Amino acid sequence: MASHPDPIHAFESSYGHVPGDPARGRSVAALLFPGIELLDFAGPAEVFHLANLAANAQRPGAGHQYRLRCLSLASTDRVPTGAGVVLVAHGDARADDGGEIDTLLIPGGAIAPLLTDADALAAIRRLAARARRVASVCSGAFVLAATGLLAGRRATTHWRGCDLLADRFPDVEVVLDAIFVQDGRFFTSAGSTAGIDLALHLVEMDLGRAVAMHVARDMVVFLRRQGGQAQFSTALRGQGAQSDPLRALLAWIPEHLADDLRVERLAAQARMSTRNFVRRFPQEVGVTPARYVEQVRVEAAQRQLEDTARSLDEIAADCGFGGRDALRRAFLRVLGVSPSAYRRRFQPSTSDRLPDR
Repeated sequence: MASHPDPIHAFESSYGHVPGDPARGRSVAALLFPGIELLDFAGPAEVFHLANLAANAQRPGAGHQYRLRCLSLASTDRVPTGAGVVLVAHGDARADDGGEIDTLLIPGGAIAPLLTDADALAAIRRLAARARRVASVCSGAFVLAATGLLAGRRATTHWRGCDLLADRFPDVEVVLDAIFVQDGRFFTSAGSTAGIDLALHLVEMDLGRAVAMHVARDMVVFLRRQGGQAQFSTALRGQGAQSDPLRALLAWIPEHLADDLRVERLAAQARMSTRNFVRRFPQEVGVTPARYVEQVRVEAAQRQLEDTARSLDEIAADCGFGGRDALRRAFLRVLGVSPSAYRRRFQPSTSDRLPDR
């Protein structure tokens, strides 16, 4: 009788095996310290791990593309995270072993002690000098700024810390509300999950869009949340609405962008008088109805500009702008760039082929 493979084993095998010497590949050196935010480290680490698998799925025998090394800034190789999980480092960050570093990763977390630790900051500067690129996640930007390496550069961090970063390090040009920012070989990203976005971006730069998309699908995340886009979507901002009628309306709007969404129509959909609607909407949502609709329409157009080759006229009609002139005016008003400029900036142009190494 023919045997049938266990579906569980078939599912497990989809994660594959990376052949070859695990010591090969681009070295990603992640700094560990007590109170590190677990997701700041684990998110990018998983992206690089899955990129190894995706690269070999695309080109069998490609071998290891990334090799993760954990370097401790603590006095021990066992480093507790803020979540209570203990990570075990491969080496001591303060002992400069001269090893190759492709990407130096600085996660966030309980970073306050590091900002005044001269030895730790000196170690980071030494490691950064050897790295092809340096990346921080969330409050890791404060550590990177404290080394002086961000002086005169653009950077970002979690939205709660942007003002503090600008105040503490006035020589850093803080970009508010960006998911991640690149300035030369330095990359900084916003709150925890933005580290995944940044890592996907680095993989796309190294190995192409096809590999990065494969990883994004495996992690069940969006690939196209690129740097320079807002940390918050308008829909997320609108979740603060307190009343059921307005919450229902905010869920309805994105599905009806091509409809007539003037105030009177929205008030009727919410089953409220126009006068009461105009009064309560800004109180609960934070912006006027017209401003909210415009922002949601712009975000819908952004996604189509990033992911499709549709014409500006088609996108304008689908998102409720009526024509490309109205679309252009809205983009300039909300984003400060034209739709065409936005498409050039965010639509991928890298090859989908895994580069030879």
